Amino acid sequence: MPVPPANPIHTVFLLKHIALSFVLLSTTVTARDLEEVIILADQLFKDTTVVSPSSVITAEQLESINLVNVEDSLTYEPGLIVRKRFIGDANGVIGLRGSNMFQTTRSMVFADGMPLHYHLQTRFRGAPRWSLVSPSEIDQVEVVYGPYSSEYSGNAMGGVVNLVTRQPGTERIEIESGFFSQQYGVLNTDETYTGHRLFASYENTYADLGLFASYMRLQNKGQPQSQLFAKPSSNNATATVASGAIDGVNEFGDKGIYFADSGSEEATTDLYKLKLFYDLDNIQLRGSVAYEQRNQMQDQNNNFLRDDNDNGNAIFDRHIEFDGNVYDTYQYGHSRLQDRTQNRDSIVAGVGASMELRSNWIADGFYSVFKILEDIETRSGNNPESASYESDNERYKGRITEYDDTGWEIFDIKFATESLAGNDLQRLSLGAHYDEYKLTYIVDDYNSITGLRDDDEIDGNSETGRADSGGAASTWALFAQYGYQLTDNWDLSLGLRYEDWQTEKGFLGGTESEARSKGGWSPKLSLAWMPNDALEVRYSAAKALRFPVIEELYVNVVDGSGTSMISDPTLEPEDGVFHNLSFASNTEDSSKRLNIFHEVIEDVIFNQRASNGVSAFLPVGEVTTTGVELIWEQRQLMNIPLDIRHNLTYTDAEITDNVFNPSYVGNDFPRTAKWRSNLILSYQWRDDFNAAINMRYASDSFGSLDNTDTVDNVFGAQDGFLTVGLKANWQFSKFLKLSAAVDNLFDEQAYVYHPWPGRTFHLKANYELNR
Repeated sequence: MPVPPANPIHTVFLLKHIALSFVLLSTTVTARDLEEVIILADQLFKDTTVVSPSSVITAEQLESINLVNVEDSLTYEPGLIVRKRFIGDANGVIGLRGSNMFQTTRSMVFADGMPLHYHLQTRFRGAPRWSLVSPSEIDQVEVVYGPYSSEYSGNAMGGVVNLVTRQPGTERIEIESGFFSQQYGVLNTDETYTGHRLFASYENTYADLGLFASYMRLQNKGQPQSQLFAKPSSNNATATVASGAIDGVNEFGDKGIYFADSGSEEATTDLYKLKLFYDLDNIQLRGSVAYEQRNQMQDQNNNFLRDDNDNGNAIFDRHIEFDGNVYDTYQYGHSRLQDRTQNRDSIVAGVGASMELRSNWIADGFYSVFKILEDIETRSGNNPESASYESDNERYKGRITEYDDTGWEIFDIKFATESLAGNDLQRLSLGAHYDEYKLTYIVDDYNSITGLRDDDEIDGNSETGRADSGGAASTWALFAQYGYQLTDNWDLSLGLRYEDWQTEKGFLGGTESEARSKGGWSPKLSLAWMPNDALEVRYSAAKALRFPVIEELYVNVVDGSGTSMISDPTLEPEDGVFHNLSFASNTEDSSKRLNIFHEVIEDVIFNQRASNGVSAFLPVGEVTTTGVELIWEQRQLMNIPLDIRHNLTYTDAEITDNVFNPSYVGNDFPRTAKWRSNLILSYQWRDDFNAAINMRYASDSFGSLDNTDTVDNVFGAQDGFLTVGLKANWQFSKFLKLSAAVDNLFDEQAYVYHPWPGRTFHLKANYELNR
């Protein structure tokens, strides 16, 4: 199979050439006004949500929950978790069903077909780029569970999130402003952290042209994300007597002290966005571009340690004595009270063309590109208040990291018909996909006093061992989905996907890795029985391959005085078989669904950590997951204006094989709660006023493969939680809507390794002018 052009200009040219070919194939023209158009691209691959369990929440339903960041729209969806540690968090990783929140390469996120998932890296670095979409744009959110459709790659092992934003209609001006405040009182920190959000947009149609332009700014201070713990040290080094530490235990039950926290983390994001739509009778053109500037700062470390004199000065010494024990407050020879700053600029753009062809076929081509323009993070060698701050930095023990030539290009072309060869009982969807990912991770020593870096090219520094790393990966794919309504009561769907994966230019320092190539088939099957219009029973099965991403293959990360994360260029793809049996009952006012799912995945890539802090991407031989999911939606309960959305999910994810450590067999897979449940109760008090109560529940889980982290409610734990939220909306006038809300009403303290947010109050005003 020929390799497509990697140059974006060449790819855009290819897209234009394909669009011209579509025009030559077209035989009929249907005139429609833009306001009446249903986006043709949305009519492709309807089988995806037919063969897959899914959940949809509309913009109207989202009014019942507190929506500050776009990922909040998923908070109450079934079998799903987004680890949003604070408002504006860049590391909002997502977990779906049997794929935990650190397996970010097993989920896909799209906004109007534009990829937001970040399949360059995994774990917390692989969070989707949620902030490239404003929550004020959302028209609908759809969650598709599992890889049961051939439309998606094995990265859909967990599922797919499709964000649908509103399309321009008549002239509309919107201005929205929000304020939020969080109370936080944990350990020796007692603070109130505040933030605000501003959104403004203009949309209109000019004949056949639709335009949407927006600006969003978010600024917030989040609660401390790290609480620093030290166990008693066997080191006989001279120690400074200190007070102020807090006795406690870590997640493994080890006794020690908490001696500091990382202080507030301040995030500022500016998002500029433009979307265009153009209707040329039977051809629709669309394009969008989003540019984001982001700054994140952590320079308010809260050191609890004080000297034993009356002046009470903070102590930053490496070895301290507290209550007769000596503690080493450094980690791997490096201070844990560093200042950290990150500046990130990125851009995502896409162009697409949809059209109606002869014989009831629809076609769509879409090209998107994401590019990191700047992403630089600096960490000081020590805290600026430390007496050894200058000497530490003279030895260039600070760190600067940067992403260069990092991003992706993705091209998709699809064809679909609901009436194959004029037969309304048969349907067919076809498509081709190409993606190309590049990542270059540059790491150098850094003097945070002078602002100078020790540029070591790619060979690394002899003292710290820091070296640049990176590589490239690409995938070709062909896929098809065939459906046949066998009788009035039976429906069959068959799918097939072939993927050809290649890597090249992998390097670590001056060492290059060999290029690799691997291909594989992923068949799909779905059979449904529909005894009547209200009931459907469907069994779906699929095989899926999830190929390693660049970070897992090539990127080594060095923190402090040694390597802290090791990649493996020889990793094999994850290989899974998935089953889902669903029962769905739908009436005009109610929907009830029961899903029973089972999946077995071999060569599960997971970052495993040793006792010395070094972690490596290694395969867990096999993980088997079995679960049950119950979903109930009710509108106008018992003819009163009360709407209900409730779901309950049980998930049992078990390690069933592990070559590297057989003792893990039988353990729970990390970060996978056995129980999750969500509830939204929304009541329409008057035409201009509604209120809602929301609840989230999750049982606790383990964070490590050996399941030894059994202590709850401490930093590092994976706690269960039950949180309650309230929200009220008041349509004050035709143009002005006011909202007030509180999240975590009872100030539940829980950890997802880092602490979840405490009680948070929200106020929002929305002004909307339609002409």
